[in-house]
Amino acid sequence: MTASEILSLVEAELTRISNPSTVALIRGLLVPPRCEQRPWDYGEPNQTFPCFIVAEHPASNTAFAYCEHGFGPRCPWGLLWRSGEWLNMGMDSSWFTSLEDCVRDSFAWPD
Repeated sequence: MTASEILSLVEAELTRISNPSTVALIRGLLVPPRCEQRPWDYGEPNQTFPCFIVAEHPASNTAFAYCEHGFGPRCPWGLLWRSGEWLNMGMDSSWFTSLEDCVRDSFAWPD
């Protein structure tokens, strides 16, 4: 996938959100999409998948990603660490069917 295709996916996700303050929160977290190869712990040794980072919450050192592999396509929106020791794709509990659900389960969510 390309960065412009990822941007289109993000925009499609935002159009599905009915609450304007939720859309504003997510828009405030968006970053230019970038692809990072993240380790996948449930496959072959040293296996990685391309994860597109689309948003970040620096205060909690977390990033929001889109990935068609691993837990995708069923749950393609993931909550990942931005930096540090745990840069793998994580467990299934940090992958969601929508970007909104991903953000709602993060420290970026105000409630």
